[in-house]
This record gives sequence, structure tokens and C-alpha cells, in this order.
Amino acid sequence: MEQQTNFTCRVDADLKQAFLRAAKANDRPASVLIRDFMREYVRQSTQGRQASLPFDRRTTDQKGAAC
Repeated sequence: MEQQTNFTCRVDADLKQAFLRAAKANDRPASVLIRDFMREYVRQSTQGRQASLPFDRRTTDQKGAAC
């Protein structure tokens, strides 16, 4: 079994609640979605397409997240 670790991220309270509601509405655990986003970011980054991700700060004007 692969070793796991915790990841702590500061995020705006409203954004967190909206994310949790959206995850629940789609019957997906928030932690699974975050891991999926991280995997996809790494995959695209290694393919030289990092800026094409919709949640990349360089391509969108996002507010309330700081990791």
C-alpha cells in the first residue's frame, strides 16, 4: 500500500462551503475530488500543458484560495 500524508490548505470559508455543497450534490467526496484535481494537474504539468487547467491561477482570476 502506498504511503499517504495530509495536505493542509487555507481557503476562503465561502468557497469551501460552496465546494462541499457542489461535491455533495454530485455524490462525490470532496477529498476524492481534490485528489483527482491534483492528479490531473500533475499529469498536465508533466505534459507541458499546465496553463490549460481551468483552476490554474495563471489562466483564471480566482479569489479566496491560498495553499
